[in-house]
Amino acid sequence: MSFDFDQWTAPFLPEFSTKGQSEHRHKVRPVQVIVPQSGGTSFRLNEHALNSVLGHQAIANKKVVIISVAGAFRKGKSFLLNFFLEYLYSLQHAQQNDLNLEWLSDDTQLHGFHWRAGAKRDTAGIWMWGEPIMIEAGNGEKYAVVLMDTQGTFDNQSTYSQCTTIFALSTLLSAVQIYNVVDNIQEDALQHLSLFVEYGRLALKEAHQFGKPFQTLAFVVRDFKSPEEYSYGQEGGESYLQQVLKTSPDQPAELRSIRQQLSECFEHLTCFLLPHPGYRVAERNSFKGHIREIRSNFRGTVKSMVPALLDPLVLKPKIVNGKEVTSKRMIEYFKEFAKTFEGSDLPTPRSILDANAQLMCMEAAQEAKVAYCRGMDRACSAPRMMSEKKLQEAHIKHGIIAINMFGKCPKVGDGKVREANLSRLQEELNAELERYKALNETKRVTGCASAMIACGDSVLFGLGLGGATSGAIAASVFTLQLGVVSAGVVAIPIALGTLFAIWIYVFVDQQVSSCMNKNRARGNDDDTVEDETEK
Repeated sequence: MSFDFDQWTAPFLPEFSTKGQSEHRHKVRPVQVIVPQSGGTSFRLNEHALNSVLGHQAIANKKVVIISVAGAFRKGKSFLLNFFLEYLYSLQHAQQNDLNLEWLSDDTQLHGFHWRAGAKRDTAGIWMWGEPIMIEAGNGEKYAVVLMDTQGTFDNQSTYSQCTTIFALSTLLSAVQIYNVVDNIQEDALQHLSLFVEYGRLALKEAHQFGKPFQTLAFVVRDFKSPEEYSYGQEGGESYLQQVLKTSPDQPAELRSIRQQLSECFEHLTCFLLPHPGYRVAERNSFKGHIREIRSNFRGTVKSMVPALLDPLVLKPKIVNGKEVTSKRMIEYFKEFAKTFEGSDLPTPRSILDANAQLMCMEAAQEAKVAYCRGMDRACSAPRMMSEKKLQEAHIKHGIIAINMFGKCPKVGDGKVREANLSRLQEELNAELERYKALNETKRVTGCASAMIACGDSVLFGLGLGGATSGAIAASVFTLQLGVVSAGVVAIPIALGTLFAIWIYVFVDQQVSSCMNKNRARGNDDDTVEDETEK
């Protein structure tokens, strides 16, 4: 399934207000951000679609919460996400209008992410809802909440590498990863988490100062068959999960290791048990999302599950390397992780860690460069030109500060990643120095003009501009100052042209007059000589 990006990815325009999003939600559609390549052996990032969701100035500095659903194909992931959409839009409406939250009535009709009954795959790659939904969290801060749908894993159309890639990307990029399974949590469902376990073990060893590498993993067990033993909902789900993750000496070492590492890799593990939604939902293409057609016990369980995951008091932004991530920064993370997984071969835990190290180094280098520029701005703030020596001294001083800042970036992953970023930072600082040199040079021109104006009869002009030109010079001073204020350095040549014209007029006039006087005097002398000769 695909959509016209130009038509559907642009409701979130620069002039668009983040208030009252529920009023235009019917215009919004999901967009495909990770696209299968032709042949289906690899994936590519659709930057246009990604920017249509996260790249708007209105949310650039807002912290982002990504909720992702992954799991086996044709098991209701998209259907589940539409409950999340309904809750988030209703929550935002209640917050902005100071109302009690009411959602999921019998008259509600679910819509948003596409779903259908049947055996064929309906979602390919990774899709995002076409806009972030702005929610005020419990701390009063507004977060950009983004919902993410993933291609069904381990179907007859996908390789193991493809399935693991989708699962890995969604887990790396999300704050909450929902693992959607059916009937129970089987051993193969845990095996699919082995890549994260290996990466988590490596990250904990080399980047332990950042804590656990992942945030929340929530198992959602659909069509659970043993409610007498474990009740539907979160309470029964967590008891069931504890039983599943229990280790024993009889288990193979690999299975025991995965269970032990899961709790060490994720900050929070939870589980929800859901009943069957009813055959009208599961077996009929005629189902259009009307809540009244869903079994009441399923509706009730979902109505308690969704706030447990999305309530403002429990929402937490995506955290990477110990820092909460903004929408603007999230775009860079997508690019870097997508690059790691773009080949047909599954990346190793080491390559994922190196990608994480690259993100860390990029951020540290950016902060160091900003610090350098701030220091140089202060050093070069005087209106007069600096000597080349002083400018070089300022560059060295603030360059050392910037390099030291970068040096505090934790040493994670391959040392070559760090070296490459340090080298790039040094090149960028040298490029900034050239910019400051050019700016400093403009002060030479401005300073000379100011000096000429101030000196008047001084030797700098070499002219002896007299009192007769005082009015003209004063007018030029005003022109220069006004030009600089109104148009910056661009206006200086105009004002200098005026000064030059005045100088030509005064100086040439004086020189011409002087020559004429000398010629006149020489003429008088010649007349005198002729008279004496005649006598």
